[in-house]
Amino acid sequence: VFQQTQVRKILDFLRMRKYPNDSLTSKHFPLSSKEFVCIFNFLYSFMDPRTDSVLPLTRFDEEVLKMLKTLHYPGNLSRSHFVTMGSLHSWPTVLGSLSFMCDMASIYSQKLFPNIIALGFPNKDESGFTTDRESKEKIQYEHHLDCWHEFNNGADEFPEQLRALNENLMENNGVDVERLEFLGQQKTGLEQELGSLEERGSKKVELQEQKEAFKLDISKMTDYLHKIESHINEKQEEGDSKTMELEELCGRLEGTRAEVVDLRSNCEQGKVSHLEVERNGVLIGERRRQVETARQEVEEMEKEVWQKEIKVSRGKEVMDSLAKQINSLAMQEGLKTQSGETICLHVETFQGGGGEGTLANNSMRTELSEMARSSRTLTRNTERELQGVVTASGKFQEEVAMKKKELVSKDGEVARVVDESTKHKELVDREEHLYNRQLADIRDQLHHLKSQDRDNTELKQRELAIAKDRLEKLQQKRKEEEAAGREFLRKVADKTVSYMEECTGYRDQAAMAVLETARARVEMVRRAGTEIQEKV
Repeated sequence: VFQQTQVRKILDFLRMRKYPNDSLTSKHFPLSSKEFVCIFNFLYSFMDPRTDSVLPLTRFDEEVLKMLKTLHYPGNLSRSHFVTMGSLHSWPTVLGSLSFMCDMASIYSQKLFPNIIALGFPNKDESGFTTDRESKEKIQYEHHLDCWHEFNNGADEFPEQLRALNENLMENNGVDVERLEFLGQQKTGLEQELGSLEERGSKKVELQEQKEAFKLDISKMTDYLHKIESHINEKQEEGDSKTMELEELCGRLEGTRAEVVDLRSNCEQGKVSHLEVERNGVLIGERRRQVETARQEVEEMEKEVWQKEIKVSRGKEVMDSLAKQINSLAMQEGLKTQSGETICLHVETFQGGGGEGTLANNSMRTELSEMARSSRTLTRNTERELQGVVTASGKFQEEVAMKKKELVSKDGEVARVVDESTKHKELVDREEHLYNRQLADIRDQLHHLKSQDRDNTELKQRELAIAKDRLEKLQQKRKEEEAAGREFLRKVADKTVSYMEECTGYRDQAAMAVLETARARVEMVRRAGTEIQEKV
């Protein structure tokens, strides 16, 4: 049963792998020497595809022992087993070696060959540890195989294969292609922006000069406003004091007039004495002198006020011209307040409403201070942005340099791939010439084998005729021996029956003799018992 199982296994493998002799069945086992050599060579070709016939058709017994020893066959074999292959004591051993070759061929064809690329290019890192990424050599080897197929189809360039190689390498190395494309687009945009900035030129010096000019103007304007404010406050205090003095004088004048009216009425009524009249005259003269003195003082004060007003009007003209310059400069620079209105200085008159002017000037000073502060902040922000742009420009220049280096390395790799492809083409040409020579040699050997097969066929036909004669003689001899055997069996059966009948007769006679002897003994016992009873 075990031999039949092994034979079926070998036949199934041969049919599955398309063995040339498809008429081979289990009836052909035990195999002939020639068929054994053919099957052995066919099985060995799965282990070493470069070798078509590892065993010769004649005198293969020594070679097969060496080959099985090389393959570490665990059984014990000798040359005599293969010399007497068709005998019953040698065939099981030969079948075991053939089953071993079938198992080895199955392992190579089902386990090793489908995974030959994975076995040849293990997924390991530089330290020898297993990784989840394919090795670079495996990807390049598959790329060369694809290029080889395209080359056999007549292609000289391989753009799709190179694109697939690039995608596989990027995917294997964990490169985000979309991120890379985005960075490339960003790089292009930044390069264009950098070019436009370089063409436009740097305005840093001009902006710094403008910033210093603004700072100087703001400091001058602040100092001037402080001086004007202090001067206005002084003039307001002086005007308030003069007004109070004038009001006091007016009150004194009204009192004096009332006193004069009373004195006149008393004089007209005659109620005043001569001395009192003289005293009043003296007082009146003194009062007149005081009035003249006060009038002179008022005139002098009015002259001084007039001069002060002239000075104020001149200062107002200076402030108007300065305000016009500030307003024109603010309009040119587009300076605006926090409410969004354009800065415009209004110079009010100094006749009354001093508090409102002071409040307006204070609010305008606050606005200008805020604008100066925001201008300084904007300038600092602009400097920071400029510094950031310069830093980003340096980074992008470094990235551009790195990309250029990568481009140079990729160009070198492409040149290397082209050189390898050229070398591969030359190697393919050499192998093709070699295979053509080997094919011519195999054809010559095939013609030689066919000529030998004709001679062997005639010899085998003669041997077949001799074997048929021997077979007929053996069949005739077998029939005669079969008839003699049957006759012998018939005689033996007859003798056996007669012997059994004779034995049966002897058995019956012995049984009768024993029965009679037993009866006689029983009778003798009975008589002895009777005699004993009688004696008693």
